[in-house]
Amino acid sequence: MQSRNNKKLSQLENYAQLVNSAKFLCFVFFFYAFLAFVFWFLDCLDVEWLYLFAPLFQVPYQIVSKFYKPQGISADFSLAIIGVISLVIGFVVDFILNNIYYSIIDSIEKEEKRLKNIQKRKAHKKVNAMPSPNYAEQTAGQSSGKMQSELISDTPLENSKLLFLIMPHLNKIKKKKDDLELTFQEVEVWKQRINKKLIENFSYSKPLQKGYYRKNLFLVYKDFNYVDDFVYYISPTIDSIILEFKKYGINVSFCYVLSAITQIGVLEKELDCMDTILALNFFGEFITTNRFKITYDCRPIHKYTMELKGEYNLSKNLSVSNKQPLYKLIKEQNNENESNKA
Repeated sequence: MQSRNNKKLSQLENYAQLVNSAKFLCFVFFFYAFLAFVFWFLDCLDVEWLYLFAPLFQVPYQIVSKFYKPQGISADFSLAIIGVISLVIGFVVDFILNNIYYSIIDSIEKEEKRLKNIQKRKAHKKVNAMPSPNYAEQTAGQSSGKMQSELISDTPLENSKLLFLIMPHLNKIKKKKDDLELTFQEVEVWKQRINKKLIENFSYSKPLQKGYYRKNLFLVYKDFNYVDDFVYYISPTIDSIILEFKKYGINVSFCYVLSAITQIGVLEKELDCMDTILALNFFGEFITTNRFKITYDCRPIHKYTMELKGEYNLSKNLSVSNKQPLYKLIKEQNNENESNKA
């Protein structure tokens, strides 16, 4: 089903590119009209070498001559008529192609929203979004304790790696009420520029591995203990990118997730889970997985604390329940006060 939906979206994008390429015909008609007016002006001046270019207008001239014949010594307006007709055809073709193009773009946006809603319905089946203290106490020694013991036994903390996935959201800053939204192609172009800027800004941290998962940038760091420095530097980095693209009239916001892995072999599986978390649209918050929390809590020094966001079904199969806790990374008050005193 998913491949069928992707195929439909791909076909719509191909149609849009084809129609966009067909707009070249408009320029052909406009240029031909320009030539017709220029040669008509030269013909009025009785330029002798003009006959050399007669083949350019031979067929249109024969068509025009069927309903227009110059009489007496009056000027011959055949070339001017050809120019006007060519100009009108150019505008008509441009109007038709623009309507088709924007209709396809509208279908692409509707299809994207539909696919996104499907993904949200799969990911957004949360249970106990803000659990009560009694619930937390009851489950501390059962599901949570069991999950933690299983993860710890499977995860040698000393070998953990830091994993980061980020997704930009963008829209046009409208200065007027009738300003048009960004087209699908424009969104893709701006996302590429934003991702390129992210890579440039993260190059200082020398990640073990970097790449794209479903068009979203991910970074892997060899030592999980780098997490405090990473979180410390990433906030001003993202803020600077947001300010930079505002100058271009683009409003950018980010969703990002932090997790931990013990080996590169499970990278794709963990990224798939993190991609589902991105679909929950927690903008501007450091969302962490339970695996991240367990790994981070076992460190001797904590510059950050984690606040429970809730338990969410992160399974992409609606028939399977896979409730997992998600957390928000927050700077500890003590550390904040110390930094202010410094």
